[in-house]
Amino acid sequence: MLRFKLIASATCILASALLTVTVPIRAASAPPFSPSRPQYLFLNRAPGPSWYQNNPQTVTDKLFEEPFEKLGHAHSAGRRLGLSFVFSYLDGPPAQMHETLSKLLTMAQKHDVPILIGLSGENWWDYRSDLWNWWDAAKPGYNPANAANVEWTSWTADSALKIAWRNWGSQIRVSPPPNLVSPAFLNACNAELTAMLRIIKSWADSLPAERAYLFPGVKVGWETSIGINAFCYPDGDQLLKSRPADGSGDPKNGLDMAKGLSGGQLLQGYAAATTMGLKHPGPVTLEDQEQIVTRYVRFITDICRKEGLFPDQIFTHGGGQYPPWDQHLSYKIAINSISTPGWSLYNLSPERAGDLARQLTVANTRDWCASEWLTFGTDSIQWEAAIENTLSFRRCRFLSVYNWEGVRDNASAVEGLRRALAAEPKQ
Repeated sequence: MLRFKLIASATCILASALLTVTVPIRAASAPPFSPSRPQYLFLNRAPGPSWYQNNPQTVTDKLFEEPFEKLGHAHSAGRRLGLSFVFSYLDGPPAQMHETLSKLLTMAQKHDVPILIGLSGENWWDYRSDLWNWWDAAKPGYNPANAANVEWTSWTADSALKIAWRNWGSQIRVSPPPNLVSPAFLNACNAELTAMLRIIKSWADSLPAERAYLFPGVKVGWETSIGINAFCYPDGDQLLKSRPADGSGDPKNGLDMAKGLSGGQLLQGYAAATTMGLKHPGPVTLEDQEQIVTRYVRFITDICRKEGLFPDQIFTHGGGQYPPWDQHLSYKIAINSISTPGWSLYNLSPERAGDLARQLTVANTRDWCASEWLTFGTDSIQWEAAIENTLSFRRCRFLSVYNWEGVRDNASAVEGLRRALAAEPKQ
């Protein structure tokens, strides 16, 4: 199963409640980039081919050394090259993930490489069939009540999803997507996210002051949205029933974002809207989905604040922004007062990205990040220009290239990255 994007593209937590924390007001300005607080270019190491979150033995010196063998160690005073890694904390044995995470942090310090850890609960959660298996008594985790933890395609639970599809370079079948405000789902997220954050925070606090640049913060969420990274064909249940273990005959047309909010496939969000008390006549609306996603983003950032991270150390990763922009999620869904917002930008400059600029202005912040980034530039000049255009927009804290495995043999990408690293931030 493809588990990464290919480069072509306290007890029970009530769903209606958010963790309460005391936070500072977002600052209108921030200190300039410097050696101790640089602007970062991260290279995301794709989970699967290079390392695996549930196998600590895949964390090796080579994992950290190989990118620098290509790019070298030179950088300007205000920029640094780092590596990013994403954990799906509901998709594996916690003890193994914790060991893998600890090894990554140790390696980052050993090799003097800044590290950005992404923490996500919404895309991969096969391991937690106790949360999503509501229909198959012959498989682990079966509980009919789990229908409340997955998304529906109507206002009644008999439309609870059993299967979904994802296309991150090629189409695959995935588990049904979560109801982002299900109490059971949120409780599981709280437990696992908190445990991972405590490991990261303990490591960050142990760093000597002169090496604080190794810890830029954490990224939470992974293109958080509804019905985008787990979409469902209209005859999805029948496809699962007729060919439960073989997706070779599944349709391949996928999402067509020109067809509106659901991309031409089954509209989702009904389960979350019902849980939140948003049920109304007619289909789920764009506004419903934005309320749901905004609430979930606030939930995970609240957990980060509760564990002692500051707003400039908490990066979000919103998803669902596509042209026609007014028919899809606004960039505002990733913005709140206790974090630094981020989104995916694939061959898209930030000034041309829907309402991104306007929403940063409304929030009175210049700080943001390109949580997931790639250009389709054909030479090193285009690569360098695309990087600079992104990093110089407002106050971009970082961009993370997805994925290093897809660009490391691209001489134009390598040279463009090298040139961008040598330049000082424009601030």
